[in-house]
Amino acid sequence: MARGKRNRAKGDAKARRARKRLGIAGANSRHEELWGGALRLEVKSGAQVAPIATRFRAAEQQSNASRSLGDVRPFVFVAMPDGQSDGLAIMRLSEFSDLISLLGDAAP
Repeated sequence: MARGKRNRAKGDAKARRARKRLGIAGANSRHEELWGGALRLEVKSGAQVAPIATRFRAAEQQSNASRSLGDVRPFVFVAMPDGQSDGLAIMRLSEFSDLISLLGDAAP
């Protein structure tokens, strides 16, 4: 299999996993724009996300090292880039999915 086709198949598989984890129904498409749901998503995988994953894991380890016993709050990595007033919030997909479920249950 050619490298481009292999990369595309790997990316499609990761996107399907993300979609399933988030419980998103709608069009079964490789194009996230057609998924529908309450969130606009863009799923990235492979080497392009390795630096983000490395920074996330380091911050998570730092947080876990100083976490109090019994603290079950999910970890969120917040990145505040220079020259920008808004930040980025990054968390594990499993914990994000649980959080979305909790918020949905709490809605009136």
